Formats: sequence, structure tokens, C-alpha cells
Amino acid sequence: MMLRRLIRPVMALFIFTMVVINLVGFSRLALAKSDELVIATTLSPEATTYIMNSWNARPNAIPIRTINRASASLERLLDTEALENVDLVLTSSPMLMQHLQQHHRLATLQDMPKFSQRLVPSSLKDTVVAVAFSGYGILVNRDWMAQNQLPIPKTWDDLADSRYQGMLLISSPSRSDTYHLMIESLLQQRGWDEGWEILLRMSGNLATVSSRSFGVADKIKTGLGGAAPIIDNYANILLVDPELEFNYLPDSATSPTFIAMTRYSLNTENAQQFINFLLSEQGQKILADTNTGKYPVTPLADNNPRKAQQTQLLNTPKPLDEHLVLKRQRLVQQLFDSAITFRLTESKDAWRAVYMAEAKLKRTLPEVRALLTAMPVTAQESEDPAYYSRFDDSRKAEEEYMRWQNFFQEQQRKVIAQLEAIK
Repeated sequence: MMLRRLIRPVMALFIFTMVVINLVGFSRLALAKSDELVIATTLSPEATTYIMNSWNARPNAIPIRTINRASASLERLLDTEALENVDLVLTSSPMLMQHLQQHHRLATLQDMPKFSQRLVPSSLKDTVVAVAFSGYGILVNRDWMAQNQLPIPKTWDDLADSRYQGMLLISSPSRSDTYHLMIESLLQQRGWDEGWEILLRMSGNLATVSSRSFGVADKIKTGLGGAAPIIDNYANILLVDPELEFNYLPDSATSPTFIAMTRYSLNTENAQQFINFLLSEQGQKILADTNTGKYPVTPLADNNPRKAQQTQLLNTPKPLDEHLVLKRQRLVQQLFDSAITFRLTESKDAWRAVYMAEAKLKRTLPEVRALLTAMPVTAQESEDPAYYSRFDDSRKAEEEYMRWQNFFQEQQRKVIAQLEAIK
């Protein structure tokens, strides 16, 4: 009884102290919110610094703090109630925006100009605007290519050429939404079977699979790789280096840069001002500057040297089907890792053995190559909601991943057996 009497006042004091701490923390939070605008973004610090500096140069501009993270990390952060005090989300990932909208994390935007909405998926038009866009191409280290006496690769087919063994870099779609969209554009433009054939042949040439998309560009710059498919805004800001070259992929898809206001923003007026700033004539000029590496959503002047490429990207003959991207997001991510990321060493060894056998025989081995480019998921299944809905069930998903693993192991076994038979 005496112990209870002693505990009660201690507990009361503890509860009172925690209430005071929370109240003080809340007041500090409110104060911090009035002093700054917080933008969560998947863009690299290098890609956002110029934009933020231009905003901060305006008279009476509220300071901006950015949170630069990968899409998956931002998704986890923004799923919390506090939202890390975030006012705006700036990203090239429609998958991230779709997730936030589905979980009621985004505020409705009013009276957005039509030119900012033409690149926004219909399912996001109430909450998201496009302020800029990019395209995809191949970043090359010229010195690397010169030392190896190789031509500059300019297409996906070039990257699959055996001459580039051990020279290429890429990132996984499960780690980078930028690469997810790039790979999806290949699969949609060339078809499911041909697209994966190119990717699997290319896997034999990879040096590594990078964890971040802008890390790929940095590795090419420092000579840790010879070439890589990459989004233009990561490449363009590095082209002051004469050793680097960037060429757009033929029929490159268009990758918009989106911005949205969070539903829980306590700084909505300034957040709206920032969106208006990016869509203004001044903001569009800033986004058109090569320091950002992007293109504005408003047309460039006819005498602008980037006008032709802007027009080509806006009028791509086969635009990306964003709805299909969102539907089979998990399928493509997991399939890429199962086929390439987790099997990179085995894949490179297998392709090296095939190329050595072909060099010895002085002819190609199409039947062996077919084994290494076969996929456990058909083109029909890839667009069938009944198939990719199974990944919503953890048990069914695990069963499917195991089937894929067994499939690739069996294909590898067949390749080894055929090559040994040839010897």
C-alpha cells in the first residue's frame, strides 16, 4: 500500500512533465514551420540547389530546407503523421505521388494552368502539377572509350554489345524510380520480350548495379565505369567536363518533374507561392537553365539551342503508359532484381563463357543466348491484373519469387550443359 502511494505522485509528475515537453515541442514545431518551407524531394542536392538559391534571392523569400532522399525512403517518411514538417513534395516519380494520393497525403490544388497539367497522369491531376521534364540517354566517359578503342554507345542495342563487357553501370528499379521509368519505357517501346532480352544481354556487360541513380553519373565521371543509361538532368550538369558525353536515346520517353502540397502543411500560403514561382516566367527560365539539367513545361524560344530536343521529347511517338507503370510496379521491380541484380555475378560469368565459345567457333550460338534471355513471366501476364495482383499477397508473392529463382537456375544449368557439349 505504501509503495502504491509513493508511485502515484511519481507517475503524476512524469505525466505532467511529458505533457509540458510535448507542448513545448509543438510550439517549437509551429515556430519552425513559420520560419521555413520544407521540401521533400527525390532529386539530388546538385539538381535542386540552383532552384532553391534562385528562390532565396527573391526579396522577403521564406528560407527553404530540402530533404533529399530516395523514393522508398521518402514514402516511409511521408507515411508518418508528422510528415517531418514537410510542406511540398518535388519528384519525378509518379509512383510516389500515386502512393501519397491514395493515402490522402496530398492537398487539392486549384486553378493550375493547362500547360502544367498536360504531362500529369489523369489520376493525379487534382493534386499534382508538372513544372519541368527530362529525357533519357547514355552518359559516356570518352577517355574510357578511347583507351579501349571503342565507339560511343548511343542506343540500348549498343549497350548490349559484348564489346562493352565490364564497362557499364545501371541502377535497379527497386532502388530508383528514375531507372524504373527508364526500364519501363524500354519494355513498352520495344515490347516485353525484346526489352528484357536487351536488358539481360546488357547484364553481361555490367560492372555493378548502383544503389542510387545520381550515383551512376558520379561513377561515370570519376572513371569507375565507361557508360550508363541515365536521365538527362543528372548528366547535363556534369557536361562541363570535356571527358563526358551525353546522347539522348532514340524515341526517349518524357519524364515529368512533379510538385504537390502536402495535406498537413502548416505553411500553405508560402507553399502555393513556391508552386506559382516554378510555373512563372522567371521560374520556367530557371528550370530551363542547364544548371538544373531539365526542360521547362512552357515552350523555349525558337532560337534556344535546346528547343529542338524539348520539342522532340514533348512529341515522343510512343509516350509512356503511366497507368501500366503503376499497375505492374512491384512486378517489374522484383523481376529486375531476380533476373539481374541478385544474379549479376552468375550472369556475367555465363555471358563471358558464351562469348568465349562463340569466338572459338567463329559463329554465334543463338540457342544458348535464347536460354540466357528467357523470362519466367510472359508478355500477356505482364499486363494481366489477375497475375500481378498476386504480389499483394505475401504468400503468393514468395511462391512466385521462388519459381523465378528456380527458372533462372535451370536456364543457367542448361547453358552450362550446352557449352560443355560444344567443347
